[in-house]
Parts: sequence; structure tokens; C-alpha cells
Amino acid sequence: MNSATVTFLRHAYKEYYFRSSDSIEVPDDIQSREFGYIPFGGGMVRHLTFKNRGEALVEFLKQSPSSIYCSNARYESPALPIEEKGWLGAELIFDIDATDIPTHCKRGHDLWYCEQCHSSAKLPKPPKCPKCGGPTSEFHGTCDVCLGAAKEHAQRVVAFLTEDFAVSRELVRVYFSGNRGYHLHVFDGRFDLLDQQARAEVADYVRGASLPLSQTLASTLRRRPTGGPLGEGWTRRITGYVDERRQTYPGTLQKLVSEAVSHQHALVDSSVTTDVHRVFRLSGTLHGNTGMCKAGVGSIDDFDAQKAPVVLSSKPVALKVDFYPRFKINGEEFGPFKAESVELPTYAAVQILTRGLGEVA
Repeated sequence: MNSATVTFLRHAYKEYYFRSSDSIEVPDDIQSREFGYIPFGGGMVRHLTFKNRGEALVEFLKQSPSSIYCSNARYESPALPIEEKGWLGAELIFDIDATDIPTHCKRGHDLWYCEQCHSSAKLPKPPKCPKCGGPTSEFHGTCDVCLGAAKEHAQRVVAFLTEDFAVSRELVRVYFSGNRGYHLHVFDGRFDLLDQQARAEVADYVRGASLPLSQTLASTLRRRPTGGPLGEGWTRRITGYVDERRQTYPGTLQKLVSEAVSHQHALVDSSVTTDVHRVFRLSGTLHGNTGMCKAGVGSIDDFDAQKAPVVLSSKPVALKVDFYPRFKINGEEFGPFKAESVELPTYAAVQILTRGLGEVA
């Protein structure tokens, strides 16, 4: 990334933060939180603390970095190293990424490309380019299909929390991550002091990863009288699904039980849920790889992940693109590009520049 590109990106991000500082969600207990950021072209800066919202916003505007983060944990001394911070608890957070959800569309927009000659092809990625021997990288795109799947899995997490864990819907905040998925923050104090093992059990539960799927549950269902009690939690979910389809289902009961799980589980990233010291992108700030906003989601059903988080300007910018597949943003399609000069609106150009696949002309 050359200096002109870094200057352009910092200016574009600064412009957004200057006019949209009210959109940034800073926690009320700010003095107990750890903050961090990644400057354009630099490494992570962590263990920052602020006395109040105003002080934090001044620093964010001054730095105008690629990404801004805040801990879900509260600490006695958040500026100290991890082992000395004095952990006081952390909100439960779920991360859903379209990349982790199997959808057929990935065959069309996920690919590998050569960093040297810019050849590209479908995954899996070879260790080196078969044409020039250069290094290769993966590119993961998005479309309505995979973003829709991520939205559905976010809705499933909300259902698990409210129906199975009795969390009030008002205590679950849903955010679009700014890239390919959703973050769900749970502000229910019952979860705050859970350790990593307990959080792993919660993650496994919503993933359907710790269920007695095969013989045991299928046998129970086989013996259950028609119209009998459905049970609670996963038992209720599975028996309800089976009852609706059992009479016309062509496969075995065991297969139907497995299908019931795959149609209702939520593919969350367990490593995110279990990490009690993680820092998360601050809501209302920009994603370092897309320029889109980590945006609060009011109605999940109505949220458009390719329009709502687009907050950068439409001012045209000239750039030289090494390689970039066709992509859609803000209702428009752009590309594909390969070794060419183009002029794009800022919000589209940033998608290319932040990934290092082009430079400002």
C-alpha cells in the first residue's frame, strides 16, 4: 500500500468519523474497557484506556485508523498486560460469518488468485501459481445468498437465547459486522462471569455440537406416542421438526433427526464466544477490509447487508486495480477488473484498496 493510498484511506475514514461520531457506540463503563486500533499500514495497538466518551472520540478522529476495537470484558486495570488487568467479567458475544456457512454460491465468488501475475481460478488454492510460480491468496466474496444464510443463522441464535435460555429480546443486540456476517452481544448479567469452558458449552449448544444425535434420541422418538410431550430445548426442536415431516419423509428416522439439527443449528465461531479477553470492532466504526460500518440491526428481516452499512461517500476516485472479481455494493455491481485503471465511487474503491489489490492513481 503506497503513501497516496494510505493518505486517501485515512482521509475517507476521517471524513466519516467527523460527520458520524454520534453513531459510535461507546460503553457506559468505558473506564473499565480495553480499546485498540489498527492504523493503515501498521500493526495492532492495544491496551488503551479512556476516561470518557469525548476523550475516546477525539483519539478515534485523530488516528482515523483502519479498525477500532473495544473489549467485551471489564477490567480493574485495562491498560495493563492481560495477566495483570484484573478480569471482572465479559458480555457473551456470538460471531457468525458467511464464510463458515456452506452455501452453493461460494463456487461462484470464492476463488484463489496469483499475487504476481493475477491469474485466478476456483478454490482450492494451489501452493503456488501454476502459470508463473508466484504466491497465491484466497478471495472470499459475498452475495445475497450467503449473506442471507448468515442472517438466518443470526436469527437462530436469537431464538436459542430467547426460547432456550430465557434471555429478554431487549438484552440481545444484533450488529452487522461490516464484512460477511453478524455479531450478537448479550447484555444479560447471568452470562458475564462464565469462564471459557462454560461459554464453550453455550456455543456447542447453539451449534448442535453436543447432542446425542444418533441411536439414543432416534430410539426415544420411535417409542414416543403420537401427540406425546415434545420436551424442552433441543428435544422440543427436534421432535417438533420430526413430527411435521415423519409421515412423508423417505429416509430413516435417524437421518431425519440429523436433518432436524442441521436445519435449526446456528454456525457460530466457538473461538470468539469462548475468548473472554477478545477485543471486538466497536459498533458504528468502519471495517478495515471493506470500509463498511459495523451497524446496529433493528429488524433482522428487513436489514440489507449490501446497502445499510455503506456509509462512505460516493465521490469518484481514480485507481489502478491489479485484480478484483465482480462485486456488488450499495445496489450496484462493479468489475471484474484486471490490470486496469478505473474510476469508482469512494465506497466501492475502498473495498479494493483496503485489500491491497489496487492503488490510488
